[in-house]
Amino acid sequence: MTDTYEQPDLIATHYLTSVEDVTEHLRAASRLGLGVRLRSYLEPDDEEEALVEHWEVELFTSSPVQEAETAEPESDPAVTS
Repeated sequence: MTDTYEQPDLIATHYLTSVEDVTEHLRAASRLGLGVRLRSYLEPDDEEEALVEHWEVELFTSSPVQEAETAEPESDPAVTS
């Protein structure tokens, strides 16, 4: 039996530059019961000639990750009761 999984709808994408902003967005999403996908990436900073970390926060109507099916533990034939 195969169940199909539909991805939840994307509500918004936010591009952030501080950890404080990321934390605030994650807390708000949690309070609202929204799903979140978080990515970090580096971009060059022209002024300092260094790499600067940025974050992409995507908000979804529900979790974008499919939950693993709960499987019953298999019995080991080598173990006897």
